[in-house]
Amino acid sequence: MRSTLLARIGVLAVFVAYAVPLLLITLASFKSSEEIVNDPASLIFRPTLEAYANVLTPQFLLALGNSVVIAGGAALLTIAVATPLSYVLARARGGWTAVVVGILIALQMTPAATAVIPQFRILASLGLLGTTLGVILAMSASALPYAILILRPFFLAVPGEVEEAAQVDGAGPFRSFTTVVFPLARNGVSLVTVLLFIGAWGEFLYPISFLNDQDLFPLSVLIVQQQGFYGTQWNNLMALALVGALPTIIIFALVARKLTSGLALGVGK
Repeated sequence: MRSTLLARIGVLAVFVAYAVPLLLITLASFKSSEEIVNDPASLIFRPTLEAYANVLTPQFLLALGNSVVIAGGAALLTIAVATPLSYVLARARGGWTAVVVGILIALQMTPAATAVIPQFRILASLGLLGTTLGVILAMSASALPYAILILRPFFLAVPGEVEEAAQVDGAGPFRSFTTVVFPLARNGVSLVTVLLFIGAWGEFLYPISFLNDQDLFPLSVLIVQQQGFYGTQWNNLMALALVGALPTIIIFALVARKLTSGLALGVGK
């Protein structure tokens, strides 16, 4: 009884910690610039759609499309590379497995900013600097250790006997992976794909470092551009942040329950 009460209090505290800032951001997006400057914490004001009219422009639609391409491309490329690598790492035996996992953890703990200069030089040598493809490759390389570490337990949860039975029936390693192992771990793969997409959606460092054409900038860069040298239009910034977050919120709301139930089913198998 006591543990249940403490758990509910903890859930309520987390909800308040996230809900209150979101509420303030939403209210600020419906205020005028004057109201935000004069009384930013006021809960009584005359709502206006001025900020949304200012940010919902052709430039916003262009940045939205760029975000979809960059985030979707980075997520798909990362999951395509991480899935076979995590499977091999889950089935491998020997002391070198722990060494590889340790290296992946170290890479995951390394700040992304430290890799910008080496990646800049690599993309420049490949002629991909200033292109969307170059940003996708850089973001995928950065997210790859994370994806492998998260995917590996899902393949470890698949019993080896299932693969052995498939091999007895004449299936080779590739066929046993695609027809037996991968279907059992597909819920984990779907979950990691969604997490990669959400993480790539808000990525700012790589687009601003590797792109110089404003027509290629994603929403994350467009949001930062609302902070000008002579001040910040806070209502525009809040409105753009809310509208830009809607796609990820919708995607997570659509797949959250299915992924949660699927994870339990996949591990249970």
